[in-house]
Amino acid sequence: MITRLVYSQEKKQFNQLIRHPVQTWEWGDFQITQGHQVYRLGVFEKNKMISAYSLSFHRLPRLNFSVGTILRGPMPDLEMLTNIQKIGRDENALFIKLEPDVIHQSFSDLGIGSVISPSPDLPNLVVSPKVAFYPHTYFVDLTKTENELIEALHSKTRYNIKVANRHGVKIREMTTDQGFEIYLRLLFETTKRQGFYLHTPEYHQQLWQTLKASGMVKIMIATYQDLALAAFMLFKQQDRLYYPYGASSDVHREVMAPTLLMWECLMLGKKLGCNTFDMWGSLGPNAQATEPGFGFHRFKQGFGGQLSQYVGTYDLVIDPQKYQLYNLVDRWRWRLLRFKANLFKTTTD
Repeated sequence: MITRLVYSQEKKQFNQLIRHPVQTWEWGDFQITQGHQVYRLGVFEKNKMISAYSLSFHRLPRLNFSVGTILRGPMPDLEMLTNIQKIGRDENALFIKLEPDVIHQSFSDLGIGSVISPSPDLPNLVVSPKVAFYPHTYFVDLTKTENELIEALHSKTRYNIKVANRHGVKIREMTTDQGFEIYLRLLFETTKRQGFYLHTPEYHQQLWQTLKASGMVKIMIATYQDLALAAFMLFKQQDRLYYPYGASSDVHREVMAPTLLMWECLMLGKKLGCNTFDMWGSLGPNAQATEPGFGFHRFKQGFGGQLSQYVGTYDLVIDPQKYQLYNLVDRWRWRLLRFKANLFKTTTD
């Protein structure tokens, strides 16, 4: 087997081996618009591509160093680590963060885990002090019938869907520039209200401009009395539909528009022939109401999915001394960003 860069004419084969949206060729194009260096790598056996992944490097501001990432890629092995370490050194990287798209364990309703895949145990890989994605998520099995999916809903979720229908909330797909503008407005309303950090509007606009022609993106809107109350951006890749971004208004919360919208997103997934709906992230099996993000976790939990935990986040350290300094600075940077977000929320309440 050999590993080499994938040529542009091999894009279709590359994407056929990619499961997660952030590993796709199109997402790599988006990363390039953000100033990142992207390597699309294929593993070949007898001239046939059998595995693929995307490695990107983010240049550190005002410094001649970078940080590499392979997010939601394959489980690493020694050959993969050897190859990406060579590239990392060429890119003057301090480390490369790996977050495999591999499930470690799934949990029962009682919170008891059942191991599916062991965590990687490879030299030079250390458990990362910082994750990129939530370590847990909910998967909804879309191979179930509509009635089976309804039965799997938590009773409160099922009730809220009936409330939304009774109020006449309307759901429609609006994967257009107009739909995106509605979604973006609601997204930043939600950000201000919740006080969490989010990329700039320009980031999301560029994401939309890069991905909208790919067929990967779907925008779903919930309206009540002609007023847009909730909007979700979904990604379809292979046989999965992903829910990465959601937004809602603070008005008419009594009509439960987001709940009906999520239900209709599940129905869209079935219509598109998907087998799985990935909620993109959640808290763990022992989530507490005092934890940040618990509201989103509880909302997702209501749709009866399987709570699962990924194998984890690891750093392939290339420059140990600078790696330690980077982590120290980064911790203080994020504390400052969270402080600013909470301060802005306080001053606008």
